[in-house]
Parts: sequence; C-alpha cells; structure tokens
Amino acid sequence: MKGQTAIEYLMTYGWAILIILIVAGVLAYYGIFSPSSFLGPTARGFGQVQVLNPWALAASDGSITLNLANRVGGEINVTNIDFTVGSVNVDCDLDAATSEGIIASGADTVVSCTPASGWTALTTGDTYSATVVISYAYPSGPTAQFSSAGTITGTLS
Repeated sequence: MKGQTAIEYLMTYGWAILIILIVAGVLAYYGIFSPSSFLGPTARGFGQVQVLNPWALAASDGSITLNLANRVGGEINVTNIDFTVGSVNVDCDLDAATSEGIIASGADTVVSCTPASGWTALTTGDTYSATVVISYAYPSGPTAQFSSAGTITGTLS
C-alpha cells in the first residue's frame, strides 16, 4: 500500500511540474521574459568615451546618432564608428575636415553618421542590440588610435 501511495504522489507532482515547464516554455517563446521588451534603452561596457542617452538608430538607412561623452582627460577626435546589429556590420568614417568628431575634455556632443553601404533595411519598432566601437585619436600628440567599445540596446526608429 505504501508503494502505491508513493507512485500516486510522484505522478501528481510530476504532471504539475510538467505543466509548469510547458507554460514557461510558451511564455519564453513569445518573448515575455525578454528584458529588452520592457526596459528602456541601455548602454553597457564603454570606456572613457561613453554613449549617453538618448541615441537613435534608423531602421531604413542605418544612420546612427550618438550622444558621446569625453571622459578621457583631453580633447579627442572621433574618427570612426563601427557598429554591428545582428549579422550586419557597418563602418562609418567621420569627416575630419568638418571637425564633427572633435570633443573637448569633459564635454558631451552629438555625432551622426550614415553608412555609405552595408546596411540592410530593418523594421521600425523592432528592438535591437548593437555592438559599437568608437575609434578616436588625440588631435595633437601621438598619432595612435584608441577605441571605446560597448553595447547599446533600444528600439529602431
């Protein structure tokens, strides 16, 4: 009699656990547990050249607008922004002649670039996670290139 009671106990709780796992799997499939669907835009991992909120990534042409903060300790010249969304890798060279990418020490500035090629149109309103590498140099002094890399997430505009 004890064996039958134990088997009934295990079967009852086994079915309950199986139903809970199936419901959790369906919820995960439909994105209920995806933090990007209920969190706002986030920026992680950047070094001394940081990306501040707000920024924008256009779904149609891949133009990216970043609010950059210079925490290097000296004036810098942002020369290149390389970003990857999914399998699409886009390289944006900034025009040094316009001094668009020059940021004073401790200052914030908005830098925009539209890629010449390599962008595949995506759907407006979709969430994304983009790896961004910001290349910069000092306008005076050594000619070495430095970089600050991180990830931004948000909704395509």
